[in-house]
Parts: sequence; structure tokens; C-alpha cells
Amino acid sequence: MNEIEIKFLNVDPLEIEKKLMILGVTKEWDCLLEEWIYGKEEWLKVNGRVRVRNDGYKTTVSYKETIRDTGQGNPEIELEVDDLSTIFVFLEKLGLKKHRHQQKKRTHFVLGDLALDIDIWPKLPPLLEIEGLDKRNLDEFAIKLDLDPSKSIQLDTFQIYKQIYHIDINSNEELVF
Repeated sequence: MNEIEIKFLNVDPLEIEKKLMILGVTKEWDCLLEEWIYGKEEWLKVNGRVRVRNDGYKTTVSYKETIRDTGQGNPEIELEVDDLSTIFVFLEKLGLKKHRHQQKKRTHFVLGDLALDIDIWPKLPPLLEIEGLDKRNLDEFAIKLDLDPSKSIQLDTFQIYKQIYHIDINSNEELVF
């Protein structure tokens, strides 16, 4: 499966949420996400990683790569698991090294095949992520929010930390509030 998304930095979460409600977008949830990032040295060339994510209700495990701009789509495979502690043992038995534990506050919205997230990460200003099946649809929806698609960021969060804010999150085992 390909994950196609664009991001906008320095958004006003209250203003974005108000515009989303006017457009009929459904707010699904608001929570603190806990994530653990695992990897292997040979995955670095494709920015490959395994992410374990828990939202307090369910736990998912994803393998992700960032091999091109996020607006062009990148490989992602995700599955739901029942036991958080067992997945950590499983990943370690596979020889994966835990790189980081991280948190983010996320408000999640859905409209048709679009998923919209307002994310607040440690040390970053709030950002809006729009994810869908087609880049053109993402751009069209951004315009409805009075956002200029040409100013969207097509980097993953790791790249945003490193390339825009010059923060090497790989040197942090804990990226939490």
C-alpha cells in the first residue's frame, strides 16, 4: 500500500478545526499517541523503520519507507496487534533495534477517503497532515482550507525535524512531552 500525504507547518489547530467542521469533516478522536521506532542498519538507505503505535485503545505495527516525497506515495504495511509487550519481544527476536520512544498529540478527522490529522510533536509547531489516495485531491482539499498547496511539505516527520528545524531526533531515545 502507498501512503500519499502532504503536510502544512505552523498551523493554528483551533482555526483548522473550525474550518474542517464548516466543511462537514467528522472529528473521530483526539489523543496522545505513544510510538516506538525500530530499525536495521541496512534499512537506512530507504529510511525504513518499524513503528509500534498505541493510542490507548489499540496497538498497530507498521513497516514504513520514505523513498520519495510523501505526496508521491511511499510503501507502508500496517497491522493491528493485541499485546504491546509481546510485540517488543518479537521485534527484538527478529534482530530489530529500538531507536526511539516518541509521543505526539493528534486530532484525527475523516472525510470520505481523506484522513486529516492535526499533530503536535515535541519541539515542533503544530502541523496539519492530509492523507488520501490521490495528490490532486489532497491539494484541492488544502485550497478549501485556505492553504496553498505549493507551500505544503512533502517530508516525513523525521525529515521535518532534521531538514527544517535542524534537530537530529536519532540522537534522542526519548522524544516526549
